[in-house]
Amino acid sequence: MISLKCPDVLLDSLENGHMVIDDKFRVSYWNRWLAINTQISKEEIIGKSLEKFYPDLNYKVLHRKIKTALTINTPTFYDANSSTKFISINRNKVTTSSLSLMQQQVTISPYLLHENKVMVSIYDISELYETKLSLRKEIAKVNKLNDALEADQEIIDKNIMMMKTSLDAVIIDISTYFCEFLEYKKKDLIGKNVSLFKSGDMPDVTYKELWDTIKSKKSWCGEVKNKTASGTTKWVQSRVTPILDEKGEIIEFSAVYHDITNAKLLAELYITDPLTKLYNRAHFDDTINSITKHQRKADIDFALAITDIDHFKSINDTYGHQVGDDALIAIANTLKNALRENDLIARWGGEEFVIMLKNVSLDEAKIIIEKVRASVEGTKVNNSINVTASFGLTKYIIGEDTHKTFKRVDDALYEAKRSGRNRVIVK
Repeated sequence: MISLKCPDVLLDSLENGHMVIDDKFRVSYWNRWLAINTQISKEEIIGKSLEKFYPDLNYKVLHRKIKTALTINTPTFYDANSSTKFISINRNKVTTSSLSLMQQQVTISPYLLHENKVMVSIYDISELYETKLSLRKEIAKVNKLNDALEADQEIIDKNIMMMKTSLDAVIIDISTYFCEFLEYKKKDLIGKNVSLFKSGDMPDVTYKELWDTIKSKKSWCGEVKNKTASGTTKWVQSRVTPILDEKGEIIEFSAVYHDITNAKLLAELYITDPLTKLYNRAHFDDTINSITKHQRKADIDFALAITDIDHFKSINDTYGHQVGDDALIAIANTLKNALRENDLIARWGGEEFVIMLKNVSLDEAKIIIEKVRASVEGTKVNNSINVTASFGLTKYIIGEDTHKTFKRVDDALYEAKRSGRNRVIVK
């Protein structure tokens, strides 16, 4: 829950919207960003119902979301679909786009439970949405060029990202457009191996699948993360095709690429917690639901842990909300660094985090989580504040409803908190 001592000036300084409303939609806080972007002042709206100013909002859905946030005491989303507006806000930025209304991501967080109040946070994602629309147009444009102007090498060179390589992946030819995308001069790439573009964080299995496919004389399509000359990384959608001679033997490979970097950033926005940069609850829910629905043996052998930062409210009350955020970020980084690469971790809400440990027995999971707990205990926020965390741990039972799994791990966490905190309880 947000600290009651969080000053208005802090929320007024943020570059996003924050309002406090109750389950009757009465407004008790309206920050400066909202006043500027909606042209509705605090004096006009505070104490009044949001319905008076925005009658077209789906209040049935909003009421359900408010009740959910208050009941489970964790944040929820109004709607993660970028094409849906929460409240209509005209865009005040000069743009070539036809997008006149601000695209929004909206989070509803519990604020004052005893007064049935929540904080509604509004984030402007219009630019990312415009990028997505622009990307679609650009891909359509490139596809059209590829079909209609295939024989015109000069136009292809300047408008399509393409490359030809030898059988051993040495660059034979590369378009000027692709060179510019990768921030290289063409003369510096001809004769070099394509491994020059490896970002270093793509799984080896992706490259193995690529080579196995094209060596079998089939085309391969997939997403690849490349490194540019300046060291930045960019994503491309790739189609690599083997070129055959008159005898049907491979003589070289040809590849065409589309830039999907912004689409990747947009996708990441929807699955990432903005503060800790971990996955968000919605993504974790989608993942666990997908795993348990398909019941693949390699996937469902997992343990589940939930951790809660001990005495987090007192950190907020003593040091302020910003230090509380610093604590969440520090613990998130500690958890991420202490876990294995294939484990899944997400911010569950407030000061809670959820962890999926894959392919482990319960005893193995206990050892891992004990190490994680010790790592948290050794963490100092801002080099001075000691923090600890309590952990509940359980093993998923094949075929059971995940609600039972979460109930079991919640009970374990509650017991860890009740029995002295800074410990791991297994159920």
